[in-house]
Amino acid sequence: MLDSKGFRSVIHDLESNNEEFITGLNRFIMLGISIIKNTEDIREEIIDYDDIYQILITDLNFNFWIRVSKGTIMYKKGINRAASFRVKYKKDIFIKILKREMSGTDAFMKGNIKVDGNLTQGLRFIKLFRLLLKFINNGVKI
Repeated sequence: MLDSKGFRSVIHDLESNNEEFITGLNRFIMLGISIIKNTEDIREEIIDYDDIYQILITDLNFNFWIRVSKGTIMYKKGINRAASFRVKYKKDIFIKILKREMSGTDAFMKGNIKVDGNLTQGLRFIKLFRLLLKFINNGVKI
């Protein structure tokens, strides 16, 4: 079971070596998926989504994708060529965003994040990310 205290532990793991980063990131993603599956408010917010988001951590060559469709979510490691939106981060920027030391928008404006996709998909990606962080930081227990 992970709550907001456990989330802080996951973030700490992300700051460790690259292997622990990948393990911690996987824990974070699984927490997010669990929150979505168990939180009606979030499912209602994303009911109109039908997107595949490809996330690339470029300095680790670690890639995963998330499909959000009709209030459901699926996560897989690797590359999905059908992804409608792609985001490229470096490990340190990704961690700063999770720790709320930097916003994704600021990182993008400074050239620290590269994206490929349209504005609507980008806004949906941001909304999904913010919803998850809001619920995690409010102490949702899974």
